[in-house]
Parts: sequence; structure tokens; C-alpha cells
Amino acid sequence: MIIAARIPDELKVRVGDLCEKDGKTISELIRELLQEYVEEKTEEWHRAKLRVKIPRNLLNQVDLFVEMGYALDRDHVISEALSLWLRLKKMEYKKNWKEELLEALGGQSQI
Repeated sequence: MIIAARIPDELKVRVGDLCEKDGKTISELIRELLQEYVEEKTEEWHRAKLRVKIPRNLLNQVDLFVEMGYALDRDHVISEALSLWLRLKKMEYKKNWKEELLEALGGQSQI
């Protein structure tokens, strides 16, 4: 990943003093700080908390599915099922959005 940043001259002096202590160049220090920031934000963006209640009879079916060797483990089956469900909901949302847009335009669009 390539990141470009412009640093004001007065800040370079302060950063330069810190770099001398650490034995790094200003570019190396800024690059490290920006990389840490990007990694932190990327992790934050990829995290999502999802709480799902699954009835016991479905969990029993999932466990049976795993025991028969059709899946790795319970978590894998549940995550794949949720992923599929979310993809279907996204497609449904896009379809509904397109229909609403066409209706609002009086069916005159070529979307």
C-alpha cells in the first residue's frame, strides 16, 4: 500500500528530534505511523457484531450435518448460512430499490 502525506515544516522539526532519538528518518517514522493507523482502521471496519438466536432443533440439525462430514464445524455452517442470507437480502434490497426508482420515474428509465 502506498500512502502519500505532506507534513508542515514546523512539524518536521519536532518529528526530526524524535527521529534522531529513535535512529529513523522522518519518512520511516511517518510511514510507520500511517501504516499503524490504516491497519487499525481496517480492523475496525471489518469488525461487526452480529447476534443471532438459533433454535435448538436447528443446532441439532447442524451438528448432525457436521457429524456426517458435510461441514467442518458448527461455526462454519452458521457463518456460511448467515453469509448466504445477507447476500440474498442485499440482492432483494437492490431489486426493490430498482423497482421503486422505476416507479418514481414513471417506468421511463432504461435501468
